[in-house]
Amino acid sequence: MLKHNSVFYREAINEGEEVFDLPSGGSLKSLRALVTAAHPILKDVEDAMLASINETFVDDEAVELKEGDVVAFFPPLSGG
Repeated sequence: MLKHNSVFYREAINEGEEVFDLPSGGSLKSLRALVTAAHPILKDVEDAMLASINETFVDDEAVELKEGDVVAFFPPLSGG
């Protein structure tokens, strides 16, 4: 099992950081699925969330995550 830190906008889920366990070879896509299962409020914006791994934005959902990677998901925001 790999442990990954995931960071979210605090406003989106009222939490700043969580740790998720993924099987070896887990991908960004599989982590995204775990995150949205844990926080259904994100389900409607799941496909629109930007992601970064270790402070680098990525757009390849097949990226294999490594032990200790810090993944941040950024839900879409609106302003006025």
